Amino acid sequence: MANMKLAALSSCLWVLGMGFMATTAHAEQADRNAPLTVEADAMQYNDKAKTTTFTGRVVGSKGSMQLRASHVVIQQFASGNYRTTVTGDSKQQAYMRQKREGMNEFIEGQANSIVRDDHSQSMQLSGNARMRRLAGSTPMDEIIADTIVYNEATETYSARGGASTAGSAARGGVPAGRVRVTLTPSTKTTSSTSKRP
Repeated sequence: MANMKLAALSSCLWVLGMGFMATTAHAEQADRNAPLTVEADAMQYNDKAKTTTFTGRVVGSKGSMQLRASHVVIQQFASGNYRTTVTGDSKQQAYMRQKREGMNEFIEGQANSIVRDDHSQSMQLSGNARMRRLAGSTPMDEIIADTIVYNEATETYSARGGASTAGSAARGGVPAGRVRVTLTPSTKTTSSTSKRP
């Protein structure tokens, strides 16, 4: 019985690591073999409900991947799929960061909540959501919205404005109901652009 529970807990921790892995296209391959470490004030595993819950100053890392939150819940479904819900609190939003494969680039995301659904292969950042691409430590591209949804299968993003972005206008937010996207031009000439007539 104890071995079954340990195996189930190991499985949930593995899923948390895979939730990290799937958050960004072209993630650093070396992260796959890195150990997963999670620290929190408390952890609870419910075998019957197939949930693992980390609460209080949750910090996770797996290679270049980082996660900070107040609360993390991993739900396993009968299908074998998982849903990971990461939430912040009134002091700090949920936060994730991951290095891109073969580049000195990082993707950062923060929001009041981040939900990664294994079945739909999607990640949703909700409530004062921001995603950034950094070259080293220099911000390059940024999306600010109430909600940002990333579809891993199609590698597409969608963003919606809402009331929550207006409240953060003093901190670089956008007016209510709006989305802001900032794109920095690439310094490299791609082969597709150089072939244009």
